[in-house]
Amino acid sequence: MSQLTDRGPTLSSHDRGAAQPSAATGAAFLGGVLAACLGLGAFAVAVLLIWVASLYPDGSPTPALQLSADLWLLAHGGGLVRNATPSGTPAPVEVTPMLFVALPVWLLYRVTRHTLATSARRFDPADRTANGPESTVSPGLAPRPLLGALLTGYLLVAGCAVLYTATGPVAAAPLSAVLCVTGTATATVTVTAWRILGPTGADLLPPSVRRLLTDYRHTARRALQGAPPAVVLRAAAAATLALLASGALLLLLALGLHAGEALRDLRHLAPDWAGCCTVVLLCLALLPNAAVWGAAYGLGPGFTVGAGSAVGPLGTSGHPALPHFPLLTGLPDAGTGRPLTWAVAAAPVLAGVLLARYAARPRDTHGTWRTTAAVAGLGAGACGAAMATLACFSGGALGNGALADFGPNWWLTGLAAAGWTALTGVPVALVLRAVHRRTNRTAETPEARRGRSVLPQGRRKPVGEGARPGQAAPAETAGQAGHAETVAQAGRAETGRRSAAPAGAVRRTSPAAPVRTAAPWTEPRPPADGAPQPGVPSAPDEPDAA
Repeated sequence: MSQLTDRGPTLSSHDRGAAQPSAATGAAFLGGVLAACLGLGAFAVAVLLIWVASLYPDGSPTPALQLSADLWLLAHGGGLVRNATPSGTPAPVEVTPMLFVALPVWLLYRVTRHTLATSARRFDPADRTANGPESTVSPGLAPRPLLGALLTGYLLVAGCAVLYTATGPVAAAPLSAVLCVTGTATATVTVTAWRILGPTGADLLPPSVRRLLTDYRHTARRALQGAPPAVVLRAAAAATLALLASGALLLLLALGLHAGEALRDLRHLAPDWAGCCTVVLLCLALLPNAAVWGAAYGLGPGFTVGAGSAVGPLGTSGHPALPHFPLLTGLPDAGTGRPLTWAVAAAPVLAGVLLARYAARPRDTHGTWRTTAAVAGLGAGACGAAMATLACFSGGALGNGALADFGPNWWLTGLAAAGWTALTGVPVALVLRAVHRRTNRTAETPEARRGRSVLPQGRRKPVGEGARPGQAAPAETAGQAGHAETVAQAGRAETGRRSAAPAGAVRRTSPAAPVRTAAPWTEPRPPADGAPQPGVPSAPDEPDAA
């Protein structure tokens, strides 16, 4: 019985501390696996719902599950290959619906945040009970091995998904899928760690990358001349969002003008309601791509809808036969541009004005004009880099031959965005800086501008100051001076009474009253001439009889 009730050996605090790293590493690995499985499960649920709701579902759900894995890999930027084509030649599919990217990025952000919270210093009440208050906090774990375990678990699931889709009608391109999933996961984890850990997050990067970031930071500080880098980022974000909003507005306007054709293509693609839901969901997932294409159209370079075609505000060339897809019905007709298409140049001008507004805010105009120009110029460069990145990921190939090139040219789009915003933003920022400085000077009071009549804080104005020669002092000053004169005359009268008393007489004295002494900075100043103030009664000078 005692063998059953006796407690076995317990782990000391040192053993528990040694066991913590392995447990935390295992938890991080499982977190990466869970994030990947949740993403796959979300796509699988959506695809299986559409497969069940279709009129003629296949006997096995395996193709639907393989398609869901394909979409999950495509959301990371990986390419797909269509094996079942009429010509028998595999055709690539490299256009990533940008709305799909939000799900895996959000899941990776959440699991990375949880893992970094695990690596922080943690409270251990058992150690406090066993070893006293000095061991209440156990040392934290290094974040690098935990993040490495997280990425390992995530990439392990991605490798299994690539192998699972290899036998389906739409298979993942192995090299493209592995590289894109690794890059997306690593970039998301790195940015999340940088945001949560702050400057110490740079220690997770390789030494060469840290040196490059340090050099870039020093160069940016010299170029900004003391302005905070956050001002540049806000200005660039405002300009980029303005360009994307204008592109989305152009897309909606084009679809509204061709609404009948869009509905006809929708019915042609999906005669049943399940197919209509599928096409509508795909259009919604491609809306960010279309907004980037519209922004590239407004900037000038435009985009292509097939090899050898060009769609821009200056004109549209002929393009090959396109699939019946609702988003493609808003393309302009072939021919030269018209004044209506030239009016889209207002979009980059508006983006430049917004960049100038954030680069020359009233509280950021205390530096020189070179600082304001540098902020606007760097913001324009950052806007161009952002638009080039978005244009690169918004296009791709949809097949072979004429369908091998879809979307905007990334370097032309980035160069046009940087040029437009710099050409408009830098002059407008300088003008706004001058206006803000002039407004601030006008809002100042005359005393603040002269700087002579304003007294330091905490200093009292002397009594009687402020009255011109020959004028009576203010009422409060006159009352204080009269009170001082009354006190002085009463003192002189008391002195006279004491001197007039006969020798040997005994004077009755009242109990001594406490003498209240005024502070030197509150004691009123007597008048210079010693004359009593008008309206203040004076005490008699005759001494009282004994």
